[in-house]
Amino acid sequence: MKNSHIFSQILQHIDWDTFNAIVTKHKGDKASKGITCRSQFIMMQFAHVAGFDSLREICQGMETQGGHLNHMGIEKIPKKSSLSYANQHRPWEIYRDMFEAMVANFHSKIDRKSKPKGFKGKLLSIDSTTIDLCLTLFPWAKFHHRKGAVKVHTVLDHDGLIPVFADITDGRKHDSKAFRAMLSEHPGLFPEDCWVAMDRAYNDYLTFGEMTERNIWFVTRIKSNAVYRVEESRVVPQNSNIDSDEVIELTSAKGQLCGYYLRRVVVNDVENGRKIELLCNNLKFGATTIAAMYKQRWQVELFFKQIKQNLKIKSFVGTSENAVKTQIYCALCAIVLMNYLKSVSDSKRTACKEKSFSFSNMASLLRISLFRCSSLDEWLANPFVPPPEYSPNHQQNLHLFGQPNFGGGGTF
Repeated sequence: MKNSHIFSQILQHIDWDTFNAIVTKHKGDKASKGITCRSQFIMMQFAHVAGFDSLREICQGMETQGGHLNHMGIEKIPKKSSLSYANQHRPWEIYRDMFEAMVANFHSKIDRKSKPKGFKGKLLSIDSTTIDLCLTLFPWAKFHHRKGAVKVHTVLDHDGLIPVFADITDGRKHDSKAFRAMLSEHPGLFPEDCWVAMDRAYNDYLTFGEMTERNIWFVTRIKSNAVYRVEESRVVPQNSNIDSDEVIELTSAKGQLCGYYLRRVVVNDVENGRKIELLCNNLKFGATTIAAMYKQRWQVELFFKQIKQNLKIKSFVGTSENAVKTQIYCALCAIVLMNYLKSVSDSKRTACKEKSFSFSNMASLLRISLFRCSSLDEWLANPFVPPPEYSPNHQQNLHLFGQPNFGGGGTF
């Protein structure tokens, strides 16, 4: 594959048959003239990986590689007006479905985990990130009276550390309501006996009762104004950071909607000099394990940091709701693909007894090597090896009548 550039080799990891089926399902290419959904998707992937944040940069960056377009499956580079029109009118659901298809394809191939020691079950973290927008340019993205924003509600799986679900709403959507919608509309996301780590914004006592009924275990922070009665005080493990472990019953009018006993575990955070009060619906696990579960929730914050620092989701190339959702879901597709590449790179460098790269280092190295004609596998193992030097074919001397030509003049 040394005759094709790295970016085209990356695109070959995408299941284009699935993509074409999704486009057909949503009639994405119906009456399309200037740009197909495939070309649009490739150009948006290029924008995220290369770090371009304007239509002009995207189109001109692709135009510089005119001789390599056939490797990417693009016949010609569309104008920036055509790309803008596609982002505004092509259904954003295409790229949401493609994100879910890529998660299903790459999830088991990414060899990374972040769980408490000895825990082998399913652990998920839920959180949302807010992306501020100008309300004048994005009037549909309501947040406050003079401020606009969108929220990306994300479910992060700690097997692979990639998002397995994402929902994009305006900034007014409360986290607890978004989570209730996930539980009711996507029950397969939360299998029985899985653990869900979430922040205090997801406190909803009715939801807690439904999760307990379905044997879905959660750990979150208790509200400061929660009203409860202590039913049992348990023995605290010695030499641990657990201050107290109690079985409680919520006694307020809203708390009684839960209908189950809960655990209140107080953790002594020595590093920050504070105490963290946790709320959990599992009465069997140890208090130290519950505290470790909640500590793993920080991985979703690191994911938001990863995607905001390395991809383009804080500046947008379109102002319509469709364009914004298209760009964010394309970014999620790119982050899944890049995490897969990092997993491959880690395994190759470990086999060579080399230190693996951080995600940001790999993203920056990839950004400057996208159109390098080199083997992707070799590049992932060692991106610092220079590409093979180009040696033009020198003109061969013709041996006339079987006699060598020694240069110069001469007669027949």
